[in-house]
Amino acid sequence: MRNLIAGLAALTLVSIPVAARQPSGDVAAENDRAEALGRQIYLHDQAAWHGTDALAEEVDVSKHQELRGYVVDPLDNGNLGLVFYAKDDGGHYEFARYEVDGSTVVGGGRHVGEERIRLSPILERLVAAKGTAIGEAVKRKWGLCTTYSPNFVMLPPDDEGMIAVYLLTSTQEEGVFPFGGHYRVEVDAEGRVQDARKFTNNCLNMRVKKGPNGENPFALGVSHVLDEHPTELHYFQSNYVPIQVFVIIDGDAWVIDKGEFRKITDLQDN
Repeated sequence: MRNLIAGLAALTLVSIPVAARQPSGDVAAENDRAEALGRQIYLHDQAAWHGTDALAEEVDVSKHQELRGYVVDPLDNGNLGLVFYAKDDGGHYEFARYEVDGSTVVGGGRHVGEERIRLSPILERLVAAKGTAIGEAVKRKWGLCTTYSPNFVMLPPDDEGMIAVYLLTSTQEEGVFPFGGHYRVEVDAEGRVQDARKFTNNCLNMRVKKGPNGENPFALGVSHVLDEHPTELHYFQSNYVPIQVFVIIDGDAWVIDKGEFRKITDLQDN
C-alpha cells in the first residue's frame, strides 16, 4: 500500500483548559463503546508487542520461514494468549504461545515436540479475516502514514459473529504519534466484508515536544471531522501519548487521559 500524502496536522499544545461538550443520548453510548474498544485494541497491541519481544529472545525468527503471523486468543482468566502460527501441508499450526497480562508476559514459549497443535476454528477465522481485510485495503488504495509495516488487531467475533480487523499505522519516530492512517474492516462469519472505514482523511503524525522555554505541554490537540465523538483509535492512541489528548470536534474539546474520557472540571480539580 502506498503512503498517504501527509495532510495538515492539527497540532495544538494546549496550555489552558477549554470548554468541553458533554455527551448525551446516542452520542454518549457511542462514546462509551469507542472507549471500551480503544482499551481492547490497546491490550491486544500490548500483547503483540511484548509477546513478539519474548519470541525474539527465544528463537531467531529469520530462520523460520514457516512463520506466518500471530493472533490473539482471550483467556478465561482475563489475560491474552498470543499465538504465533506457522503453515505446513496440513494447514496452520501453533508455533509458539505466550500468556500476557496487560503489558507483561507471564508464561508460555515455543512449542516443542513432533506433534503440532492446529489452530482452533476461531483462530483460523481470525487469520482468514486478516487476509480479507488486507485485500479490502488494497482495493480501496488505503495507505499508511509511516514507512513501517502496519500493525494488525483482530478482535474476537461479536454477538453477531462479526470480526473487526484494525490496520494500524506503526509508530516510527519517538515522540511522534500517528493519529491517521488507521482503518477498520468488519468481516462476517462467511468471510465477507460488511463494513470498512478510515478514521481520518489525512495523516496526522502528532509530535509531543516542550515549549519554547522548556515547559512541558499541557495536552496534545487533534481535530476530527468524521464522527460526532472520539473514536476507538483516539482512545487507543491516547494510551501511548504521555499527556492528555484533546479531540477537537465542531469547535468543542473532548479530553482523553490514558484511554479514559474525563470532564474538563475533573481535570481542573486534579
